[in-house]
Amino acid sequence: MKISPWLLFLLALVCASLAGCISPQSGDLLEEARALQQTGNLNQSLTKYDDAVSLDANNSAAWAGRGDVLHLMGRDEDALHSYNQSLEIGPASVQTWIAMGDILAGMGRNEEAFNAYDRAIGLDSNATMAWNGVGEVWAREGRYKDSAAAFSMVLRTNGSYSPAAKKLGDVLVALKEYDQALRSYDYALNVTPSYGEAALAKGDLLSQFGKYQEALAAYEYALMYLPNNTVLISHLASMQTSLGKYQDAVATYDRAIALEPQNATFWAYKSYLLNNLGRFNESLAAADEAIALDPHNDVAWNNKGFSYNNLKRYEDALSAYSSALNATPDNVAALTNRGYAYLNLGEFQSAISDLDRAISLEPRFSSAWAYRGLAYLRMGMFDEAIRDATRAAELDPRNAHAWSTQGMALLQKGKYRNASTSFNQALAITQTSPDIWLNQGLALLGAKDYQGAIDAYDQVLSIDPANSAAWAYKVTALQNLGRGEEAVLITNNELKKDPDSLISLIKKAYALSALKRLDEALVIYNRVLERDPFNLDVLLQKGILQLDLGDYLGAIKTYDKVMEIDSNNTDALVYQGIAYYRSGQYERSIENYERMIALNPGVSMAWSSRGYCLIKLGRIQDAIKSFDKALELYPGNSDAVYGRVEAIRVMWPSYTPAWDR
Repeated sequence: MKISPWLLFLLALVCASLAGCISPQSGDLLEEARALQQTGNLNQSLTKYDDAVSLDANNSAAWAGRGDVLHLMGRDEDALHSYNQSLEIGPASVQTWIAMGDILAGMGRNEEAFNAYDRAIGLDSNATMAWNGVGEVWAREGRYKDSAAAFSMVLRTNGSYSPAAKKLGDVLVALKEYDQALRSYDYALNVTPSYGEAALAKGDLLSQFGKYQEALAAYEYALMYLPNNTVLISHLASMQTSLGKYQDAVATYDRAIALEPQNATFWAYKSYLLNNLGRFNESLAAADEAIALDPHNDVAWNNKGFSYNNLKRYEDALSAYSSALNATPDNVAALTNRGYAYLNLGEFQSAISDLDRAISLEPRFSSAWAYRGLAYLRMGMFDEAIRDATRAAELDPRNAHAWSTQGMALLQKGKYRNASTSFNQALAITQTSPDIWLNQGLALLGAKDYQGAIDAYDQVLSIDPANSAAWAYKVTALQNLGRGEEAVLITNNELKKDPDSLISLIKKAYALSALKRLDEALVIYNRVLERDPFNLDVLLQKGILQLDLGDYLGAIKTYDKVMEIDSNNTDALVYQGIAYYRSGQYERSIENYERMIALNPGVSMAWSSRGYCLIKLGRIQDAIKSFDKALELYPGNSDAVYGRVEAIRVMWPSYTPAWDR
């Protein structure tokens, strides 16, 4: 059939009037452009789209496709121009309005983005991704209720779009609708079980409310689908830490470090965990890695100080904590820990200064109160110690250190039953602390509950069979029950089972010395030293025995042996000083106490002992100054109180202190 020229003309007019009418040639170009776009050949794809719009400037699909490619290339302004061109030609394209909204939203142009999404919704009220865009815009603007409504519309239009359920959960968290948020995350995971981000968000929400086991399970689930997500890995490690799973947390941080070896935070927290595991040298190495990456990382410096503290390198600890405070002057943890380092050095006023500042910055930080209580305890200010330890326990009833400090202060005040109650509170938190069990035994011993004391000391010995203090106090308790010989029988039974047991021999020697069978005890100590000549505990006990036997020169030689092994052994310096004093060698005795003072000027007992030697040498004014220093450091030092009185009476025989009138 022959077509008339007029009909051909009309068809051409109709074609021209239809926006985006695609000629066979432009259609081929679009197919090629889309194929290149899908394979990632963006530059070639853009060239094809350019050819298409050059061939037909009214081709809305070509302009829209061109916008998509430009967006993928990061040329968003050019992409917006292409979308505008497309929409001028074909304003009814829902997808183009949505694409334009997405770009505007990404550029932070929220109002324009909302208008674009609104146009799409006006064309199609079930436009899922337009509602999704509206939800995201409103969430960014803090309009959380509106955002939640928009994401709910997304799920109404497409219930299988799990990202909307996850975003709805995030918005509900912002609205404090936590139960609904949790249901949204679960919905997202039911729809898409491999949705790791939803599991991560669920874990974060659960951890926020202390549901640590459930949070841990959520993080472990998320890790199956996000194995290289370091945010998730760090959150998992944090949760393992909260649950006390320190070894697992170290392995998790190692995984994070393998992915991001230059991340100082990961190294710093690994250092923290190694400290908790008692692996202090490894912790120092991890802290050094963090500091090498970030010299101002206060967490790493703080952990380094903690390691040094536990390695008894207190001066190094002070330096590390000071570096943490240089990085962050108001770091409460570093202030508190530096205060504790000062405590260990006997610098109580410096300790209290740091702890005062920590408390002023964070009045509810339990550890600062507990450490300040310990400082007051060591200064003999027992009421202040009880006050601070009590406050620490109020702030954190799980602070075993607070209960223990409270107990020790009550013990010093002779309130033995109350002290025992405090130690029981501490032991309910940490049942394997030999120090707390030892103090519990002392409290019960003071309360004349000798069997209770024996039970406490048995707990110490079950944890640390070689604990000589626990055995010594147990022997005292047995003697108070009239069962002193029982201690010898106990060790005899042990030696029947294991005749070569040095621990049992040492225990027997102490039991014999408590029964005043000093010569027998000395024989056993010498037997032990034949096999273990460098046993400091035995050498120290032998020296005390020699003092009791009046063999002062022998004791001096024994303590010389101790100091050949450990030149700064304070026990040896003290007891050798006593031996020198009793043998009339006052100058040598002073030398010992001055060595102690050089090692640690904060030891009150060293100053008071020095004072007694100075009295013997007739240096009364120096003696009084020495006693004054002892009392400044520890007002409860009764030896210093009486020594000062004796020194004054040398010059003023009729002197009577106010408390003795």
